[in-house]
Amino acid sequence: MLFGITGSTLSDWLRFGRRCLNLVLYDHEDARIAIGPDVKIEMWKEAIAAKYPDLDGVYLAVDGLKLLLQQPGDDRIQNYFYNGWTNDHYVSNLFAFAPDGTIPACVLDAPGSLHDSTVADYGGLYTLLTSIFDRNGGKVVMDSAFARADYEFIIKSGQEVRFDLGEDVARQDRQATSARQFAEWGMHALQGSFPRLRDRFQYEENGERKAMLLTIVLLYNFRVNKVGINQILNTYMPALSKDANYYIENQTEE
Repeated sequence: MLFGITGSTLSDWLRFGRRCLNLVLYDHEDARIAIGPDVKIEMWKEAIAAKYPDLDGVYLAVDGLKLLLQQPGDDRIQNYFYNGWTNDHYVSNLFAFAPDGTIPACVLDAPGSLHDSTVADYGGLYTLLTSIFDRNGGKVVMDSAFARADYEFIIKSGQEVRFDLGEDVARQDRQATSARQFAEWGMHALQGSFPRLRDRFQYEENGERKAMLLTIVLLYNFRVNKVGINQILNTYMPALSKDANYYIENQTEE
C-alpha cells in the first residue's frame, strides 16, 4: 500500500534505485559477474573432479532459461520473441554456474526465437569460454540443446551413452549428465530467490528488462557469497559454506 505518492512517481524511483544498486554491485567482489583468475578456475575443477573423476578439466555447467514476455504490438517485433515450440513469447537467457554456487558468466535478455547455441554465440559466451580453454584447458558441461555447437571445451550431457566408443567415454557421458544437474539446482535457486521471474515481463525498449535481470544476477551472487545457503555450494564446496552458526562458533573477543 502506498500513501502520499502516485504509482508513476514510485515507478520512476524504483527504476532509479535499480540502477544505483547495479552501479554499487557491478564491481563488488561478492556480486560481480566474472570468472576470475586461473587459481579460482583450478579450484572449481578440483571440486567437480572430486565427485566426477572422468570430467577432468570441467569447471562450469551452463543452462538456458526462457522467461515469459508480453506480446509486442508490432508483428515484426513479435517474430523476434516468438517461440514456435511452445507458441508463446520469451526472452532467452544463459547462465553458467560454478561449483561455489555463483554465476560467473551469463547472457541476458536475448530474443526468445533464438536457439540457446545461437544466444551463446551472439552473446560472446563461446568466445569467453574458448579463451579460457586455450589458456588452461577448462571445459564446461552443457545439455543437448547446444548440439549445434562443436567446440572442444564442451562436454554435452543428456545424450545417449556411447558404449561403442569404450568404457571411458561411456563413464564420461554418464557423469556429464549427473554433473549438469547442479545447473538445474542453480536455476531453482535463482527462481526461488526471485519468484517474480515466473511472471510475464512487460515489453519495453528502454533497457529496463535487462537492468532488472542484471540486478537479479548480482543480488544472487551477493547472497551466495554472503549467506552461503546454496545447494551447489553445500554439495561441491562445503568448506566455503558459512552460516550463522559458523560466525557464532568462530567469533573472537576484541
